[in-house]
Amino acid sequence: MRKTLKIIIPTLLLAAGVTVCVIRWQAWFGMPDEPQWTGDTLSYVFPTFVQDSVPGFVRTAEGWQDTITPDTLNLLVLGDVHNCLQHDDYDTLAARVPQADAVIQVGDWLDRGYFYYHQLLLREWTKSALMGLPVINCPGNHEYNKSLKRELAPQWNEWFPQTNSSTVPGIFYYVDFPQARFIVLDTNPLVRLVYMTRAITWLRGAINSADGRFVIVVMHHPVLSAGKGRFNPAVYASFRLILQEADLVLAGHDHSYMRSMPFVVLNTAGKTKEQKEKLSAEHLTTEPVYSLITFGNDSSFLFRTYQLSDGALIDSVYVSHH
Repeated sequence: MRKTLKIIIPTLLLAAGVTVCVIRWQAWFGMPDEPQWTGDTLSYVFPTFVQDSVPGFVRTAEGWQDTITPDTLNLLVLGDVHNCLQHDDYDTLAARVPQADAVIQVGDWLDRGYFYYHQLLLREWTKSALMGLPVINCPGNHEYNKSLKRELAPQWNEWFPQTNSSTVPGIFYYVDFPQARFIVLDTNPLVRLVYMTRAITWLRGAINSADGRFVIVVMHHPVLSAGKGRFNPAVYASFRLILQEADLVLAGHDHSYMRSMPFVVLNTAGKTKEQKEKLSAEHLTTEPVYSLITFGNDSSFLFRTYQLSDGALIDSVYVSHH
């Protein structure tokens, strides 16, 4: 019996190890060849809040001030898109939200980090009525190239050069408005523990120095997952408590919609995935959605979510300071 076990157990362990290696090899190296772009090469600079001049905004001591609609601030929020929206889809969103001052994107705007998909996004975005709106952007895992060393696609860094963290690789920055601080937290480099601890320190400092503003955090991998099999234990364990201090936490990745305040998971056009079973949340749907954050003159803001298909309002929550 012992001799049999001595043979069976190592064999099983070896088989398990080979299986894991094959799966990881497919994940890292089994990517399809990059599609060839057959159109004209496009060039466009996205307005971001790292620039000295942003259309419709001026920089003040309190942060960026909206000059077009100074009494309000409206931000259109998009979840995973995966290059699935065309310029007429963006035109429809612009028509439904004509008061939008800026756009927030929570990651996976591209389907892959290839040049082809960057050009595809540019072709559709620059033809749309949303072109010219400033963008607060958080990269998702699909913006990163899969290789032995995972790196953010270089075109992405050219488009969105914002960062104000020198201790964590990736995209970590915040944008201040008089009403709110928007904190972008890139969850992709955090697979390494040393970066996770640095990110926590940076995030805590960004939240604590918000000077009474609302705090809205934008990240890709959610703290509370909405999709079945999409749980991110490191993100959950590391950020759940500190992000309870935020007023709103926007994420994507799960291709479902969930709101369990302050945590929200959005999906705008990604392929719908099965939702997590027995998930306790204030609102759930597998419908593709977009959201609108509206600040007025009082110490509150309104977060509303709409179906992408017909623009029907499906969720609304009024947030005031704690």
